[in-house]
Amino acid sequence: MNDHVVIAHGGDVSQPSGGTNRVSAFASGLVEHGYDVTLVVPQPEDELPDRLSTVDIRPVSVPNSGLADQPIRAVAITHTAKRIASQTDATVQFEHSTLGGVGQLLGVRGYVLDMHDLAFESPLYGNIPLGSAVQRVIRRVEGRAVRSADEIVVVSENMRDLAHEAWGIDRASITVIQNGYFANEVTTYRTAETVSGRVSFLGTLHPKLNVDAIFEIAQLSEVEELVVIGDGAKREALEAGKSEHSLDALRVAGRLPDEEAFDLVAKSAVAINPQLPSDLQRASSPVKIYYYAALGAPMVLSEGPSVATALEDKGGAVVVPFEESFPDAVQAVLRDDAQRREMSETAARAAERMSWQSRVESLTRLY
Repeated sequence: MNDHVVIAHGGDVSQPSGGTNRVSAFASGLVEHGYDVTLVVPQPEDELPDRLSTVDIRPVSVPNSGLADQPIRAVAITHTAKRIASQTDATVQFEHSTLGGVGQLLGVRGYVLDMHDLAFESPLYGNIPLGSAVQRVIRRVEGRAVRSADEIVVVSENMRDLAHEAWGIDRASITVIQNGYFANEVTTYRTAETVSGRVSFLGTLHPKLNVDAIFEIAQLSEVEELVVIGDGAKREALEAGKSEHSLDALRVAGRLPDEEAFDLVAKSAVAINPQLPSDLQRASSPVKIYYYAALGAPMVLSEGPSVATALEDKGGAVVVPFEESFPDAVQAVLRDDAQRREMSETAARAAERMSWQSRVESLTRLY
């Protein structure tokens, strides 16, 4: 592979999320390691993060409002990435297997595929009209992507297993590069004073979020404030539940600037990630967990992601099996000051090896 990389991504990189953080970390990190990187993305709605100032951004004017736009967006972005790569003899790196599948259909060869998840199992497709038929088509598209890629990168060991089970890909041919956090963003918050009774959630409000657990936590006598930071499919359900159950402690904050969000989490007595069980949930690498750890927040997490298990093994988190009560686990941690202090210190130490810098070094070795 040469030193020119074209990264193709179908999301708005001006909107912070786990996926866009991964893309911007890889793009800017490869530049720092001497690569010439072009990032092909939909026209951003807002200002781009400063870290992308060294990256050649090629915005594509395409509709970017929902599922119906995805095929148009994928073709336009892939076509642009292919054209730039052919002009510069670059390697194309596709973010997401669906985009990689479109790239393969349009004749892109010798590409790197970075799989954030398995799209064909997503409830975003299963819950629409003719959803099962759509999921079958998406599975075939993803299959073309993984079977034709020169290199496959996934976000977790569990996702490597799922890719093997779905398409028979040899586990040894798949590289695991987990998500991470930007170390420079959290340094100033690590000494924040804990606010007694504050519980926080930070991240996209995906369909796999267990909103009922959040409602029950907000009713605990130990909870003074449960702040939910982020936006997504479950926001409406959270706001409706707050009203229906008269949950004064629940604050659905929406998206907040990083400095405000990190300050709220760093001062929390407990940070949470209550999820519903699924293969996608088990295979995920939640960015929120890396930030929780880096901020020294004691964590209560649903079982599934490998990073949750790793933090529990070190003593930095409490992981709750799906058959057990998530709110009860939160209550127990809130009642144990000594446990929370130990969890905070352990999580912060573990996070030292989880930054995006270390993840980019793994990607550079692959190239």
